[in-house]
This record gives sequence, structure tokens and C-alpha cells, in this order.
Amino acid sequence: MTASPVASASPRTPIHTPTSEENRAFAMLQALSDATMARLYLHKGNLPAARRKAVCLLKALQSLEG
Repeated sequence: MTASPVASASPRTPIHTPTSEENRAFAMLQALSDATMARLYLHKGNLPAARRKAVCLLKALQSLEG
């Protein structure tokens, strides 16, 4: 039996490089998600998880500034 090539290894597959606008949109979605999760964790009284998400939120907001 011979090995068949994997479809994902095809050199014809174009590689998508995100634009700066796409990067900003992703960072905005990430910041919104992190803020929502931090609020949820605070509401449930899970302070360590809320703190972790707040740190992620700050990082996402920082990437929006640049």
C-alpha cells in the first residue's frame, strides 16, 4: 500500500495573512469576551478566574492601542 498525500499539505493552498483591520477586529472581540467572562466570574465569586480574565482583557486592550 502506498501513502497518499495529505490534502492540507498541498502547496496550492493559499495562506491568508490577516490585515491590520482584521487584527483589530479580533482584538476587539477578544476584549469583549474577556470582559464578559471576568464579569461572570466576579458574579459567581470566583476572584482568581476574574483576575486572570481581567489581565487578558488588559492585554487585548493594549494590543488595540498599538
